[in-house]
Amino acid sequence: MRSGEPTVAIVGFPNVGKSTLFNRLSGRKEAVVDPVPGVTRDRRAIGADWNGRAFQLIDTGGIDEEDATDVGRLIAAQAARAAEDADVILLVLDTTIAPTPGDLDLIERLRPRRADIMLVANKCDDQTAEAAAHNLATLGMGPVYPVSATHGRGVGDLLDAIVERLPEAPPAVLDTDRADRPPAVAIVGRPNVGKSSVLNALLGEERAVVHDAPGTTRDPVDTLIEVEGREVALIDTAGLRRRGRSAEVERASQRRSIDAARRCDVALAIIDATEGVTEADLAALDQVVRTGCGSVVAVNKWDLAQPDLDDLRGRLHAKSRQRPPVEICSAATGEGLHRLLPAALRVYERGRARIPTRALNEFLREAAEERPGPRRGRARLSLRHLVQTAEGPPRFRLEVNDPSLMTRDYGYWLENRLRRRFDLEGVPVDIDVRARAGGKGGARR
Repeated sequence: MRSGEPTVAIVGFPNVGKSTLFNRLSGRKEAVVDPVPGVTRDRRAIGADWNGRAFQLIDTGGIDEEDATDVGRLIAAQAARAAEDADVILLVLDTTIAPTPGDLDLIERLRPRRADIMLVANKCDDQTAEAAAHNLATLGMGPVYPVSATHGRGVGDLLDAIVERLPEAPPAVLDTDRADRPPAVAIVGRPNVGKSSVLNALLGEERAVVHDAPGTTRDPVDTLIEVEGREVALIDTAGLRRRGRSAEVERASQRRSIDAARRCDVALAIIDATEGVTEADLAALDQVVRTGCGSVVAVNKWDLAQPDLDDLRGRLHAKSRQRPPVEICSAATGEGLHRLLPAALRVYERGRARIPTRALNEFLREAAEERPGPRRGRARLSLRHLVQTAEGPPRFRLEVNDPSLMTRDYGYWLENRLRRRFDLEGVPVDIDVRARAGGKGGARR
């Protein structure tokens, strides 16, 4: 993510190919693309560059003034805000049909920004369509840029024209190592638990579309925010569901959510206080943990219900290997929101801390006294030495007399004791079990 760069917003009537153009211009398959109108709902921004010029490319939902539904109005408002803030606006029309009344209404709405608008005629898949596209110049919005977002036709010329219009900006800067990036926190959870409401409350603005229909958020949305004097990247995602229970667009959205969890440092998993911890919550949290990021659980809608927190923590800790910290909040009233990101940052920092070897081996001796290693026949597992070999996330090497004596149950017990002793709740932990010199082979847990 890069800040302080000029912005290019893609706007238009629903289903004219905006997300396909977004993917083509950015050179990535970031936005969900589907022939059904309305798949894109929130603003979606990503860094792009062309010929050494860097800019932020923003995808938006379709602006349909005739759509009187709550979601339709919210999507249109998000797109309008993106256009207001952008340095360059790509107004996309579908050249396979004549301009619709909706297209014409949108053009009139944007006409005051005419100097910033580039009229993009999409779906020009052949020379005949490209020639016809130039008739759109009669709309009085300046030059027409014919493209085929699907096939890439005319996209290079469009990018050349875009960068010529950009205000002065520094050259593109390639991403550096993860250690040099701001901590990334993904807001995840099953559909309709209030993820976008939590994001909006944290940001203090209507950054993502919020509606009571499940599945409103389709694409991950990245936003920079300052927390305790440091920059944090917030990633809003589509709801996670069990595999095989959603349509193709929902499955694509879920893949984006898993990808977001993979590139984040900590996942803020939202659950609904009115429903408590469900099997779907546990399944969603398990998907996140498998990506290797840290986790914090936020119990939202606390203003509507107050479940037994001890019971809730017990269920989470019994089912989730990371044993994540639990915070309560209400996106509606603001209660507890100030604790969420600091909790995520604590998990982030603990995952990058180095634990002294002396402290680790003192812990190891106490653990062996509390619960001796498992026995097989006359042989018993002996814990010899523990050392941290990496951080971010932490990795440990445990030397024992015979790794084959390590049982799954004992390994989990030892990991849980390690988390409790060194404040590693919610932190991904790897323990490599090895035989001490002269021992009997090795294994990894």
